[in-house]
Amino acid sequence: MRISEVRATRWLGAALLLLVVTSVAPGQVLEFSVTNPSNVDRRNEPVVLAWSDVAGRLPGADPRHLRLQDDGGRQKLFQVDDMDGDGTPDELVFTVDIKAKRRGLFVLRQVAAERPLPPEASFHTDAQDWKRVNGVLESIDDDDGPGLKRDQTLYRFDGVGWESDLIGYRVYLDERNALDVQGKRKPGLYWKYIGSSDVDYQADADWGMDVLHVGPALGVGGIGFWIGDSVLKPVTLDRRRSRILARGPVRAVVRIDYGRWDLGSEKIDVTSIFTILAGDRITGQRVFLQKGPSSEVLATGIVKNDSGTVTWNPDGAWLYTTGRQSRANDSLMLAVVFRSDVLVRRLEGPYDHLVLLQLKRDTPVDLLIGSYWQGETGSMWTDSEIREFLDRAALRLKEPLQIGYQ
Repeated sequence: MRISEVRATRWLGAALLLLVVTSVAPGQVLEFSVTNPSNVDRRNEPVVLAWSDVAGRLPGADPRHLRLQDDGGRQKLFQVDDMDGDGTPDELVFTVDIKAKRRGLFVLRQVAAERPLPPEASFHTDAQDWKRVNGVLESIDDDDGPGLKRDQTLYRFDGVGWESDLIGYRVYLDERNALDVQGKRKPGLYWKYIGSSDVDYQADADWGMDVLHVGPALGVGGIGFWIGDSVLKPVTLDRRRSRILARGPVRAVVRIDYGRWDLGSEKIDVTSIFTILAGDRITGQRVFLQKGPSSEVLATGIVKNDSGTVTWNPDGAWLYTTGRQSRANDSLMLAVVFRSDVLVRRLEGPYDHLVLLQLKRDTPVDLLIGSYWQGETGSMWTDSEIREFLDRAALRLKEPLQIGYQ
């Protein structure tokens, strides 16, 4: 029987799936491979399929009726996310463990039974933005407003936060535009608890604390633009919109759109998309130059701390600091990873260890931001362990997993 209908499903306030089911029969399959091109085993690596590729090869595909299996017939957990908030799917994402130079085979199968939505209790990622609306603190997924200096008394934790079960991050949704880190003494999801309570999240607790003192800096992986000889943050812009596009068992997605960010000689439109995977401590940031000149110099980096030491690896394309630089006065590692082919130069600013990157219109810059806090386990990674962690992370950008359709 042929079915033609339009449906909208909201996955617990996470990924909005709006699709047209034209014609699809149970039993139709899409086979594809995932190859690790590197000489290193990859663990908990994201596999992202463009939904246009899925729909083009499996016409009428409905995320609610798909099952994903590996070549051993085991079910794989996946998520379908709307990355631009237009109401249509954009990406199917899941994670794999795959040995060096190995290939895994997978099958997306259309089935008659509707896939049950996972309960929120099974989520291993979350994103929250708690704001006072008419005097009442509420969790909101779409915060769209003029790009004026914001009244931070309206926000529970200065902006929007996202997390895996291992670590949390948040961005200050004001002219500071810095990224902060929420360390965790025990795994779990805490932004909802922090937002809905009056707990002091900067004070040490059994679950963790805000471990980074940002001040006037970019935090870790915050962005600005290099204008003249300094970093220009979004002090003046027309609009600033933040949206939580997904939260779920596989990943959380947060999107921030900066409308007509004033650089002095011109105004530009910029988008940052943050993602974090379950069981991961890395958050990805993809930065788009939507409108404006053909390219600009993007500035990012890590806050300077008198108790921290900085390590720079231009070949591996990462920068990290370590030392007794947490709010708890114990060891904290902060890192930014990028592609070496967009590197302009590295320099020291008054508040940050800076990296300048070439951002071209319609060609995004990808950053990976990571942190490890001694308070998690009571011990700290060695320098060799940090380097191994960052080298593995850099492979996501330098040698991404390769997808082949059968």
